[in-house]
Amino acid sequence: MIDSFNGDFDFLSNFYGKNRTVEHYYQAAKTLDPGWQTEIINAETPGRAKRIGQKAPLREDWDDIKVNVMLTFLREKFKDQKLKIKLIDTHPHSLVEGNTWHDNFWGICSCPKCHNKESNNMLGYLLAKVRAEIMAEMKK
Repeated sequence: MIDSFNGDFDFLSNFYGKNRTVEHYYQAAKTLDPGWQTEIINAETPGRAKRIGQKAPLREDWDDIKVNVMLTFLREKFKDQKLKIKLIDTHPHSLVEGNTWHDNFWGICSCPKCHNKESNNMLGYLLAKVRAEIMAEMKK
């Protein structure tokens, strides 16, 4: 199991990249306001993009579309040949976005407060889905 998206596995993180990251695009997609979108996309770091995105007015349908939005951005990210190979190399391991910031939707928080809480690990699930899609495409 890969349970931390840092070190050798930092490329799995939505914060990975030099300029605009999956985090930038995901946060910008949360709002329909062009001003907020521009501010988020132009944020100097993914952490800053996330903080701005948390303040932006949410689009009404966000809860209904956010998983598919994330999947779209992950598919785009892993079109990069080097990242694609690195993702394939994680097979057959489970991918878990382990964290300590209480995110049990996208990952699994390991803090004592969240110890017995149900977790979705949606980011790990979506990364595994993209990995399976890439591997299936390569077999064709």
